Amino acid sequence: MNRRQTGCLLLLALLSLLLTTGCWDSSEVNDLALELAWGIDEAKDKGVLISAQVIIPSQISSVQGQGGGSGGGPGKPYFVVTGAGRDTLDAVQQMQTKLSRLVFRGHRRVIVIGEPLARKGIKDLLDTYTRDPNLKLRTDVFIVKGGTAKDFLKMSYPLEKIPGLGALKEYDQIGTPQEMGFINLMISAASAGSCPALPVVAVGFDPADQESEEQQDHSNAKGFRIAGTGIFDKDLKLLGFLNGREGRILRWINGDLRKLVVTATVPQKNGYVSLDMSKIGSRIQPMFQGDKLKFQVNLTGQGIIRENNTNLDLTQLHNLARVQEALEKHVEESTLQTITKVQKEYGVDVFGFGETVHRKHLSRWRSLKKDWNKEFREAEVSVQANLTIRRIGVTGPSLHLQENNIQK
Repeated sequence: MNRRQTGCLLLLALLSLLLTTGCWDSSEVNDLALELAWGIDEAKDKGVLISAQVIIPSQISSVQGQGGGSGGGPGKPYFVVTGAGRDTLDAVQQMQTKLSRLVFRGHRRVIVIGEPLARKGIKDLLDTYTRDPNLKLRTDVFIVKGGTAKDFLKMSYPLEKIPGLGALKEYDQIGTPQEMGFINLMISAASAGSCPALPVVAVGFDPADQESEEQQDHSNAKGFRIAGTGIFDKDLKLLGFLNGREGRILRWINGDLRKLVVTATVPQKNGYVSLDMSKIGSRIQPMFQGDKLKFQVNLTGQGIIRENNTNLDLTQLHNLARVQEALEKHVEESTLQTITKVQKEYGVDVFGFGETVHRKHLSRWRSLKKDWNKEFREAEVSVQANLTIRRIGVTGPSLHLQENNIQK
């Protein structure tokens, strides 16, 4: 390439830079109102009420300088703004009239839905959350038991600067993968073989307060807790709840659990043993005996004995086998009770049983899917647990026991 050709190429490159435009529709960070938590309720006029927990950047930096969470007190690094409308975007437009900055939803981490709205159904509200490319699908969704999303977002939380993120972190602490709730909701809603199940938060740290939650003023309440799982039908209407233990079993069956502590009574020993598991798995096997549909649920787990309140010396293999058998039996009974409860009380498949039939017996599924809820209610289910105790801790028997009280 000669000098003249090189000069022409450089000139063309310079011209192309002059003709290249920048981001003509971009917005500066200082012009955005960043929201991290989002609430959805039914409005009084039968529309939708949207609430957003918006951060105050100047307060965030000052709170970080103090080295702790704000607890929602003076100088709190967030505020809650609301808007009502016929649909979500109409409500956002009304919300925007109260803000000097443009609402930006791209950093949203949590969506909370009030129980009254969830009971009536959320199917008509989901379109905008999948259509807008600026919205994150990797967002967790929670149902507020006995309350509204607006009141929930106004609650203070002593451990987090942004209270809405406290629910996300609580959910992580019980061993559930974060930021998968909305994706799982959409997958279940579009599937012919499963129904959605969403985690539930409740006001206050004490479950004993649950009975009077509906009469409480939640706006000044402090703290909240994960309170189980909400069961939905195919029309995305909330049918009811599973408690915390049942919710963990549901997630174990669905493969959405990373850790779990199982506590069981050892027969004839009047004591408990707790197994802290970190390797957890499940497998659902559909079977046919003639026209009768059956499911075999296999649960696996490996862990460490963290507490032993019996007099058994766990360094002895026969005692260890006895404890392992008690733990497995407890898991099998609890799991079968949970599955039976869902079959009898709600009659919808939140375990993904239908999807396993779809994958493994496609020809059978074509006839079963027409009335899958009925087939699910009538299906026979058996559970088998296979737990492995990897370690027993630093001692065999409890150290406070006398030698003559220890069973070798």
